[in-house]
Amino acid sequence: MREKIYKIGITIGDINGIGPEVIIRALSSLPVAADEQICLIGPQAAFYFWGERVGDNLWREVLRNRGAALSIVEPDEIPSPQFTIGQPTEVSGKIAARSIISATELALSGKIDAIVTAPISKNALQRAGYNFPGHTEFFASLADVCTPVMLMMTEKIRIAVATTHVPLKSVAALVTVKMLVEKIEILHRELQDRFGIRHPGIAVTALNPHAGEGGKIGSEETEVIEVALRAVQKKGIDATGPYPADSLFSYNAGPYVDAYLAMYHDQGLIPFKMLAAGKGVNYTCGLPFIRTSPDHGTAFDIAGRNRANFSSMLEAIRRAKSQGSINRRG
Repeated sequence: MREKIYKIGITIGDINGIGPEVIIRALSSLPVAADEQICLIGPQAAFYFWGERVGDNLWREVLRNRGAALSIVEPDEIPSPQFTIGQPTEVSGKIAARSIISATELALSGKIDAIVTAPISKNALQRAGYNFPGHTEFFASLADVCTPVMLMMTEKIRIAVATTHVPLKSVAALVTVKMLVEKIEILHRELQDRFGIRHPGIAVTALNPHAGEGGKIGSEETEVIEVALRAVQKKGIDATGPYPADSLFSYNAGPYVDAYLAMYHDQGLIPFKMLAAGKGVNYTCGLPFIRTSPDHGTAFDIAGRNRANFSSMLEAIRRAKSQGSINRRG
């Protein structure tokens, strides 16, 4: 019986950032697998432009080594690439957005099995008329998902965040019992279905320093987080907390769990990126398809200088395939 071909779509990201470079470098380092096809999503001219910029004939080697197992899909209604390397533009935002839309359509129709996204610029995206703070919210809207969960992961740790790209002053109002219950349930289900963990354990951080000090530094722990935890525990979900974040993420501290849920972006991503050492992967829970990305941004300051580290993109591609393998076995 012929083995199923696993198809991974990779969006180009912002054409003025390091996305195209790290895609090409990652593919040049990734062994060609007989059961895998790569579909690059974005303007062909942009991939060839960056192929020349990267140098060392890496792009030609990728094309030659992968042959028919590599294809390029040009999204509909996409403008001709105009390069202003190191700067977000309306054109780069439009190309990034249309590539995301095309990838979603391919995934929902079953033409690709997973999506890997190169970094986008929120500034460029919004200049182009797409009012989303990031990939997570964009994909959720396209896939008609109300409550996505952003999960950062390496081989050693997984940290999800309850709130993502919002001002810090807005976090407390957004952290509600209903929202936390939904996010914990989605994270729990994803760990079961796509990570193969039968009984996942989840540790939840506090919002305030020292978990509120019994209400002296804030009441969200007792009035919101503990209430949400009791609700999910009644459903059989092993979620515990709220734990002070500074001790939970410190070396050899806190419970051994399968995933952590932080209350806001930097509370989770600062310890994550310190531990990931440039090889972290961003994964979106709650979507009807697998989506991964590197854990970094467009890095406009080094775009075009051939200095970008492609380790995280390489891990994102590997993870997209490995998560799909778990899902198929399940």
